[in-house]
Amino acid sequence: MKRDWDINPLPPPEGSDDQGLDSISAYLMLAFVVVGPLIYFGPQLRMLEGWIARAYSTVEGWLIPIRDWFLGLVG
Repeated sequence: MKRDWDINPLPPPEGSDDQGLDSISAYLMLAFVVVGPLIYFGPQLRMLEGWIARAYSTVEGWLIPIRDWFLGLVG
């Protein structure tokens, strides 16, 4: 007698790991997905952060005289 369990398998039993992700596993997976690239690309992100800070200070340097002139007119 031929058994066709390999063609039509039974569903997983209750309490099996094949039921899907629970909330703790999902949060751990999200943490690894977020923190992993931050660790791996840390030096490049630090360089990008420095570039953004320098650009901000440059724009701020351009706007300070305009701010002082405007506040001089108001005050």
